[in-house]
Amino acid sequence: MKICLIRPSRFMVLSAITMNPAPPLGLAFVAAVLRAEGHQVKVIDSIAEAPNQINPLVDKYVSNGLSMAEIAALIPEDTDVIGVSCMFSMNWIVDRALIDFLGEKFPKAVLIAGGEHITAAPDFSLQQAKNLQVSVLGEAEETIVELIKAFEFKTALSNVKGIVFKDDQGKCIHTEKRNRIKTLDEIPYPAWDLLPVEAYQENNMVYGVTKERSLPILASRGCPYTCTFCSNPVMWGKKYTIRTPQQVATEIEFLYTQFQIKNFDFFDLTAILKKDWVVEFSSEIIKRGINITWQLPAGTRSEAIDRECAKALYLSGCRYLSYAPESGSPEILRIIKKKIKLSRMLESMRFAYEEKLHIKLNMIFGLPDERHIDIWKTYWFLIQCSWIGVHEIGPSSFQPYPGSALFNRLVNEGKINMETDQYFFEMVKSDNFFQNSFYNDNMSIRWMQFYQILGIVIFYVSNFLFRPSRFFKLLRGVITRDYNSKLEAALVALFTRNRFNAKTLKPAVEV
Repeated sequence: MKICLIRPSRFMVLSAITMNPAPPLGLAFVAAVLRAEGHQVKVIDSIAEAPNQINPLVDKYVSNGLSMAEIAALIPEDTDVIGVSCMFSMNWIVDRALIDFLGEKFPKAVLIAGGEHITAAPDFSLQQAKNLQVSVLGEAEETIVELIKAFEFKTALSNVKGIVFKDDQGKCIHTEKRNRIKTLDEIPYPAWDLLPVEAYQENNMVYGVTKERSLPILASRGCPYTCTFCSNPVMWGKKYTIRTPQQVATEIEFLYTQFQIKNFDFFDLTAILKKDWVVEFSSEIIKRGINITWQLPAGTRSEAIDRECAKALYLSGCRYLSYAPESGSPEILRIIKKKIKLSRMLESMRFAYEEKLHIKLNMIFGLPDERHIDIWKTYWFLIQCSWIGVHEIGPSSFQPYPGSALFNRLVNEGKINMETDQYFFEMVKSDNFFQNSFYNDNMSIRWMQFYQILGIVIFYVSNFLFRPSRFFKLLRGVITRDYNSKLEAALVALFTRNRFNAKTLKPAVEV
């Protein structure tokens, strides 16, 4: 069959402090398995095709990437199936508009969608997007193959595990749940040759921070933990599966040779759980003599990273490491079921810093049960991290993701109503520290906004006081665009976006 897979444009506000998005690894996996089955596959990455294009939508909201009409123009007229990637709920307004637009333009094609948002809210998505016909849940590689066969041979969709579809009366039908894929090594490598790899390099579309040619890679799937702010339990379940170190190293060698990729960003939810695996993987990279760097930018835990592990990471090329404590308050960590010990994490950070790794912290401000005292405990933790040598902080305002325990709680409390678009507009503003909103009854929005900004100030002021040279490196990185941190990259992306004035923008589109 002829299949077109699409990453939609990005929904955002121009004043948001965000980096360019990374290549769509999930879409590349799906394209690979479909091609392996003999189907004709075309992939459209709307953002990579027009990374500097801004399309006004409503009020101060814009989309970044190709317009809907431009996307439609790239889809072959005889396409049988159009698949839309809906990873993040904050992008749903644009995703929904694109699905319905394409449904009108290609009435003979079947419209399907998958990703974290679809998995967390399949019925909602099918009901809101009138032209969406099937929601693909969770891991898609096995499901998509069976689904396309059902379309091709016109067999009953009810026999395909892991989907939700509309029947003739518009009712949402859930099929049997699909088991997780057991052997990740058997999945074909992502079909990067079907995506605009050169555009990713030219526009610095990476997840980590690097000057080298870069692509994402995955060593594991899932997470055994049940943090209440995370949608992982719905998307993946509690099962944690991991590839062999040898197979990951072999894929790295392949990408190094095929695309001259010299840096690899690991997209793992929980990258380092087993010290033995990390040491074995590092030894494998060193043994093969592959001259690459690699990064763990998503946020990892501290249990496995001792001095031996940190040394192995650096020797094998790891240069960038994110920790995800989320809060510096033990009470908040208990409430959100973040099973870490802050003292152990601080020790792990010290090992990583002493072994020359660049360290970033992921922190969440405005969790529903957070009190003033919890914020101040977080500030003290940030100062300790700064003293140890942590380089930067990734401060995010809490946003309830569909599928997470906290999201369900807030819906039950009547604080979230997905029947209106207000929730999605609020999510998009989360990266703007002066417009973001919070779901916290213990303090006002103004207090939370103040606390978030103050947390950033406390971290970086203490950081520059402890190590003054970092301030000048930051300025140099922003001015020369030869940056070494996500903060520098985000500031450059913000300045670049705002160079576009009204004369360069396309006409506004109603969504």
